Amino acid sequence: MKKLSLAASLAAALCVAQAADAVELRLGMAAPAATPWGKVTEKFAATVAELSGGEVTISIYYNNELGDEQTMARQLPRGRLDMALLSNVAASLLVPEYGLLLSPYAFDSLAEVDCVTDAHLSSTFDAAFQSAGAVLLSSIEVGQMVIMSQKPFRTPADMVGEKVRTSPTPTDTDYIDATGAAAVPLGTVDSMPALKTGAVVAVTTPIVMGVAAGYAAEAPQITLTGHGHQLGALLVSKKTWDALGDKERAAITEAALTMDELRPAVRAAEQALLEKAKTAGAIVHTPTSDEKAAWKSFAAQAQEQILSDLGDNAPQVWADLLSAKQACAK
Repeated sequence: MKKLSLAASLAAALCVAQAADAVELRLGMAAPAATPWGKVTEKFAATVAELSGGEVTISIYYNNELGDEQTMARQLPRGRLDMALLSNVAASLLVPEYGLLLSPYAFDSLAEVDCVTDAHLSSTFDAAFQSAGAVLLSSIEVGQMVIMSQKPFRTPADMVGEKVRTSPTPTDTDYIDATGAAAVPLGTVDSMPALKTGAVVAVTTPIVMGVAAGYAAEAPQITLTGHGHQLGALLVSKKTWDALGDKERAAITEAALTMDELRPAVRAAEQALLEKAKTAGAIVHTPTSDEKAAWKSFAAQAQEQILSDLGDNAPQVWADLLSAKQACAK
């Protein structure tokens, strides 16, 4: 009996020691749990737990539970938040040049987006994120940008002088300004109120976020400009990363590959939500070749201003991205 009691005590002590050694990381994100981002992040967390043998667990906080994206971006370098799934706009608060991925018509196809992301993103941005206090684990598919408006905007000429909500980043704002519209940079929280009060008559938005947020109720004209492709980032605080062991880092790094599943998930959701919006009365307009050329004609002018706004490192990073595109074309 004493031997059994001693064995039980040792087993209990071992379990306590293992529990004490386990690492729990907090991950914040803006998207709700039921979205593609929420579902894939849940799978990422489960994969981390499996690969680490339970030594690393990730607690996910959805829907801005830990603060908005700007707050999460500020907390990461300080180590007050372990991990975050951020949009391109928020990730660019840490590395402004990351915003260049959202440059107007930066990519010619989805295949090019995927190639540049897979083969060249790490070499282009890893060091910059680490200098900013974060580690880039993976890019995040956010999707195609469109314009949702209260009246038809088939070409930039239809938009001249109109107030258009843009993402609060030079890439989106400078492009809309270049078209002759009056860009009004606003966060997502302020976008719907601005539409309702008439402060703006249109919004630029990724398809999934815009339609899911209900913008079509106030801005039922959806023009598929595709003027940008938004890529966010899965980041971990460098302070957190440096405190982890090799096994823990390896588990997180391998699990981050699950983020690739966002590509088909988001792209399928885009089409499904556009169809849903049509059924609800929205008018979805795919530009003709001439109309698309008109939208693209302002990209070069906008890019000059974007590079100026993003600082001294931006031209070199932009050149690196253009080289990556050329490599992907071979």
